[in-house]
Amino acid sequence: LLRDARPVGRLVVDIPAALQRPRGPQDVLLKDGDMLLVPAPREEVTVLGEVQVGTSHVFDPELSRDEYVALSGGARRTADRKHTFIVRANGSVVGRGSGWFARNADVRPGDTIVVPLNAE
Repeated sequence: LLRDARPVGRLVVDIPAALQRPRGPQDVLLKDGDMLLVPAPREEVTVLGEVQVGTSHVFDPELSRDEYVALSGGARRTADRKHTFIVRANGSVVGRGSGWFARNADVRPGDTIVVPLNAE
């Protein structure tokens, strides 16, 4: 049941900014029971959603978002290519939409590229 579900409670934190300015806007108050988990660096890029084969690839700084999608067999006919986005390893989302910035958002190690379903 939904009422029994526990929230994940994830929060994207810019740790270097928080350390530079204690009590600044990036500072986070931790309470008893809170845990700060810093994952090990990852060296892959994962492509999910409306692609031929959802898979992970070894990170290559020369490849673009669309080139990683092509490595996964390309987008399916059911894909909404215009709204492909990147979920960073820290949980933040970039590159949503079809403008110049979105198509040219840099891909970093640990990123997940999501090609959504065209629901229309």
